Amino acid sequence: MIHVILVEPIYEGNVGAVARIMHNFGYSSLRIVGAVPSKNDFYLAMHSEHLLDEAQVFPTLKDAISDLDRVIAFSRRLGKLKPIDLDPPELAQYCKKIPHLEIGLVFGRETYGLTDEEAALCPLRCHIPANPDFPSINLAQAVTVALWELTRKADPEIHLPAAPGFELDKMKTYMLDVMESAGFFRSHETTNWENFLAKMLAQLNPNKTMLWRFRQLFNRWHVLTTGKGMGYERTHTDPTDEDETE
Repeated sequence: MIHVILVEPIYEGNVGAVARIMHNFGYSSLRIVGAVPSKNDFYLAMHSEHLLDEAQVFPTLKDAISDLDRVIAFSRRLGKLKPIDLDPPELAQYCKKIPHLEIGLVFGRETYGLTDEEAALCPLRCHIPANPDFPSINLAQAVTVALWELTRKADPEIHLPAAPGFELDKMKTYMLDVMESAGFFRSHETTNWENFLAKMLAQLNPNKTMLWRFRQLFNRWHVLTTGKGMGYERTHTDPTDEDETE
């Protein structure tokens, strides 16, 4: 399921316009971080007021995405420190492969987008190509581009048995724990490994067997560096698995 998440929208009418385009394309889950829509938002919703009535309001972005499996932020910024993972067509293909998962599309404030802390909560980033001299696209129009790509007829869908978000978080934590225990981290790290692993797992969309193999790989690394294994709750049984030294 697709959830449209608006972070502290401020301009009157944008939320109503988003609700209307969601209704046009058949999407119904609207989440808002910050304030409840104003009366003018309802006016511009035009036959889509029920989406505003049913919109979920959260105090923070972290709260708004806590129950989601994948989170994708939309960004107009490009650069080495803000890499882009998807454009809108690629976003559509990514989402259509995992229809059984809860997917959040996050749109930042009209004025300055997302803070660095908020962006870090979103493993994947989508960019809508535009005039480099004027790349900022209106909020409602950006949502329109995204939902249109998700809706339009595309190649035959291939569904992936991808693991849910809590399994990816669990694996990310395990990897970081092994890395720390094995002495991987330097005193001054230039790489945010937590963000890197979150992005890698989200891009891979691993199934439970792949997650188990990752567990084997990292556990064996831990055995080789420390002489003992590191426990991890077994969530998938594979008869070909080999136990590691515990």
